[in-house]
Amino acid sequence: MKALVFGWLIITIATRSACTERALDYRGDDGMVVITPDWSSFASPSSACYRFYRADDGKKVNYGTDMFASAEYFSVVLPVGDYHLLAYNTNTNDVTFTGLEERRLAEVCLIPGMQPGNIYSWHVDNVDIPLQGTVRYTPVPRRLVKQMWLHFQVTGMEEATILNGKLNGVYPSVFLLSGAPSEQSISAAPVTNAEFTVALTRGKTRETELVYMASAEIRLLGLLSPEYGISYDSRLYLQVHNSSGKTYDTSVNMNRILTDIINLYAGELPVDETIEVNINVNLLDMVLSAVVESWTEGSGEGYIGTHK
Repeated sequence: MKALVFGWLIITIATRSACTERALDYRGDDGMVVITPDWSSFASPSSACYRFYRADDGKKVNYGTDMFASAEYFSVVLPVGDYHLLAYNTNTNDVTFTGLEERRLAEVCLIPGMQPGNIYSWHVDNVDIPLQGTVRYTPVPRRLVKQMWLHFQVTGMEEATILNGKLNGVYPSVFLLSGAPSEQSISAAPVTNAEFTVALTRGKTRETELVYMASAEIRLLGLLSPEYGISYDSRLYLQVHNSSGKTYDTSVNMNRILTDIINLYAGELPVDETIEVNINVNLLDMVLSAVVESWTEGSGEGYIGTHK
């Protein structure tokens, strides 16, 4: 009888041991990935989204997070295998994200009438999850938003108060992975505008002439080169208001200056430099006109003078 009990104990212990071993094997099909983006060139955003895609077809898999995660540190356990990573910051309400089911088609899109805040993306092309191991990657984020400053001097008008403007040729969307526009975005750029409104302040009187000044920041995903007007007609439309409620309209031909700037930077606006354009606006005989006088940037500059 004792031998029989002892035999049952051996069988029970062996069975439990086998179940434990199978559980360990199951957990061993996973590994961990740790992502710590290199924010040494930019201020780190407050939140981000991380998406993982299958390496064989680039389609999204149900791992990672679409929720608010840290832009400085992210870790997740994934089944052993090869993946691609695409991540972007989410602390902005002035853009939308589309095409996220496939990494190469994921885009950031402008909301009409709004200028984007700081948008960044970062990626890892080959995430190799090891068996029961941890891999670490430090991708460098890409800034997707460019900047232009337009500086205005308004003369010939008394009590100028508000200046409205819009510039066409803006890309409505770019790919998160590359920062480049799609063919659809390029086609839509000539009729897509960046809009702004700024208050004019009285500056120093130039001889006997009143001068009003303002600066407008334009934030955009990129500009299509007008190719000196061959590709499309690039225009800066302006409207100046005075304290009596009267408004005056004009437009500025931007074909030459924008083509020169974009050509200087190999086909696109620079992302690490801010282009500044100086524009004189004058009211004469109740007719408003404007001219681009010059443009500057950290290492480049141009003088326009007579380009109306």
